[in-house]
Amino acid sequence: MSTQQLTSEAMALPISERVSLAQALWQSIDAGLAAAKDREAVAEAIRRDEELSSGAVQGRTHEEVMRAARRAVGCA
Repeated sequence: MSTQQLTSEAMALPISERVSLAQALWQSIDAGLAAAKDREAVAEAIRRDEELSSGAVQGRTHEEVMRAARRAVGCA
């Protein structure tokens, strides 16, 4: 069945069934996007951990981070 045929059949459904279908489709899209974002976040965390472990970058202390944050929002 083509997308066009599927769309035509879906549009013929009663409104309550179209709403249910739309919600199910959107949830499946949203779940896929969330999973992709999770994978990207994990990959970024691993990359940063490797940079710190190898010494390629130097971490900052909590105090340094908080000082920079306060300056950024004008509270320093």
